[in-house]
Amino acid sequence: MIRPWLIIAALAMAAASWAHGFSTGSARIEARYTAAALAQAQAMAAAQRRTLAAEQSARLLSQALEDEANAIPDDAPACLSGDRVRLLKTYDATP
Repeated sequence: MIRPWLIIAALAMAAASWAHGFSTGSARIEARYTAAALAQAQAMAAAQRRTLAAEQSARLLSQALEDEANAIPDDAPACLSGDRVRLLKTYDATP
């Protein structure tokens, strides 16, 4: 004769096994999505660093050209000399 406590024990073991599998599976899925989000954030940060480095390089080059143009002595205090204007026009940093 089948005893009822054996059926209850079997159902309890099946439920516990399902709960363990569900929690393990959901933790793995969450870890996978977290890793993907982290990789995407790192890629975006690297792209932003490259963009900022390029902008900084352009600013430094522009500043160097401006300093070089300002180093040329003024002949007329009211305006820039032709050499200074041509030197400033060699690199236009405005987008």
